[in-house]
Amino acid sequence: MTKKFFTLLGVIFMLLTSTAQAALAIQDNRATADYWVGKNKSGEAVFVATQDLDMLNLQIRQKSANTIVDLPKYPEKVYTQWLANKIIGAMMHGNFNDKEVPKLFKNGAALTEFSFTHAKQNCGLDELPKVCEIRYALTIDRTDMRHLPEAEGWFMSKDDTHYDQLQATVIDPSEPVIVLIDSKDKQFVFVESRTYAGWVKPSALAFTDRTTWLKYVDPQNYLTVIASRKTIPRGKAFYQMGGKVLLRAADLQKDGSWAIYMPAVDANGTIIEQGLNIPNDNGVVKGALACSENNLIRQAFRFLGEDYGWGGIGKNVDCSAFVQDVYRSVGIELPRDADKQEKAMSRSISLKNMSRQQRLDILRKSKPGALLFTPSHVMMYLGTDEAGEPLVIHAASSYYTFDNGQTAKHYVRKVLVSDLHFMSRDKVEMIDRLTSVGSF
Repeated sequence: MTKKFFTLLGVIFMLLTSTAQAALAIQDNRATADYWVGKNKSGEAVFVATQDLDMLNLQIRQKSANTIVDLPKYPEKVYTQWLANKIIGAMMHGNFNDKEVPKLFKNGAALTEFSFTHAKQNCGLDELPKVCEIRYALTIDRTDMRHLPEAEGWFMSKDDTHYDQLQATVIDPSEPVIVLIDSKDKQFVFVESRTYAGWVKPSALAFTDRTTWLKYVDPQNYLTVIASRKTIPRGKAFYQMGGKVLLRAADLQKDGSWAIYMPAVDANGTIIEQGLNIPNDNGVVKGALACSENNLIRQAFRFLGEDYGWGGIGKNVDCSAFVQDVYRSVGIELPRDADKQEKAMSRSISLKNMSRQQRLDILRKSKPGALLFTPSHVMMYLGTDEAGEPLVIHAASSYYTFDNGQTAKHYVRKVLVSDLHFMSRDKVEMIDRLTSVGSF
């Protein structure tokens, strides 16, 4: 009886989720890459040449101080206050810097003061060394990064499994990181990657020397993963779109494969560079894709229908990871979070205090691939359909409806195409919540 009851609950949940998705998602031909590529006749033109990408990424990095790290220039030694600021910054990203215990749930029960205090103490802020010599490492698989050195999830409700508030982001395999310090219990290390700082499991890292590490920081010959997800090789390392794979040889092998390096570890956690060969399929490209509007559209649609994953949970993307992955597949390195992405755009048009008509006028002049920002979300602009309606593709979590005085929250948790008329908790349509349109 109990089993049947929970099965029924599961069916009801799937039906409600499906209904919510159908209500928000456009599911006709406007939800295809071909539709938008066909409308954008000039969309194959390159808007950032390959030789100009380094300069553009430098400009993005300069606009993203303390967000995108220039890893080769990282100091070899750091001091107490520097280290403390980095660790506290990771806490602040997760809103864990307050003394008050957050109203979250761990293992289905309310988070206790003991658990909260223990996780913060595990950072070792009271025992930081005066001088810390940095270590160099590479990730060997897709790696969770945490705001605190705690493996168990802290969720918004006792039944929630989707929104772990400790989850900061994920890092692809072969990603270079700076290792700063161990947690007190030695179960985590605090690292800084190109776009984020936080706690990771040391078992996910291959420690190496600076010379080897630099090959991965600034690879001269590499593949970019252009599939939404790809496993290399034989189920051992999972990549998201935009991940880089270091090449052993600049050209295809005689059998048509690519010769690559994959970081692995020996018994001491020291790097072993495995030499492997992988097929030259449509999941990878040498270098990066041409930086064109239509390539942005094609790449975005490779995620269509995939699940939403808060901070990368479940090998999926949230809204900012989605646009970050799409853009890095054409060689543009965006920051990780939506608010930081908004500040990093080369061209930005503020929509604050504008009327609905003024917003529509600006959107209809915007280029496909532009990013639309709200205070809590980012979406990729596709263009207008035959009716002149602006449409977007995005990793959507939820939306609200308000009927007969009743407020209902609908979870979608999918990458989908929609218009801008869905509402958030404040009863304001998304088009009227937009703060800016950004592009390059």
